[in-house]
Amino acid sequence: MTSKDRFTTPYKVFLGQLCRPFAYLAIRHEHKKIMDWFFPGILVGLSAIVLLAWGEKINLYGSSGVLSKILSFIQNLPGFYIAALAAIATFGRSDIDSIIPAPTPLITEFRGGEEQEVALTRRRFLSMMFAFLTAECVIIILGSIGLLTLAGDLDKSSIPYASTIGAAAFLLIMLFFFQMILTTFWGLYYLGDKVHKVD
Repeated sequence: MTSKDRFTTPYKVFLGQLCRPFAYLAIRHEHKKIMDWFFPGILVGLSAIVLLAWGEKINLYGSSGVLSKILSFIQNLPGFYIAALAAIATFGRSDIDSIIPAPTPLITEFRGGEEQEVALTRRRFLSMMFAFLTAECVIIILGSIGLLTLAGDLDKSSIPYASTIGAAAFLLIMLFFFQMILTTFWGLYYLGDKVHKVD
């Protein structure tokens, strides 16, 4: 191992650990891409149509605007997600640790320097889901705070297409917001119904 590798490897490991909650998006399952990207994309497309049609009448970044209301709605959600994650980790039924029947969610991991496909149990799938939801919610909160802070300056600036940039940033936040909401309902389905059924 070179001196450069000795310097960079710990940081790569640390960065990988920080980004690990987003590994949920790398899970392969026949319904996941639809849930993760297709449905949120449709909702963002509908939001874009609304902005194009009534954009001048919609308060996006004001103190009582859409983004402020979304922020006030989601700012307490990380606590709920962490509580759900703790409940999943301590859930007592043994069948939650069995592999999910076909179509089984799979994730690729490096073990012993080799790439392996790992079939997920319900406990691990749900743990990854709610870890992802916690991290995504925090990112949305921080992004919303940043946008609300910069929005006033952007409106007053002479930057070309400032309003277009603001609308695009809003739609990006909405993509992740819709993704979070849909994934939350999918998680609630698993926790409230699916996990209690015998395969």
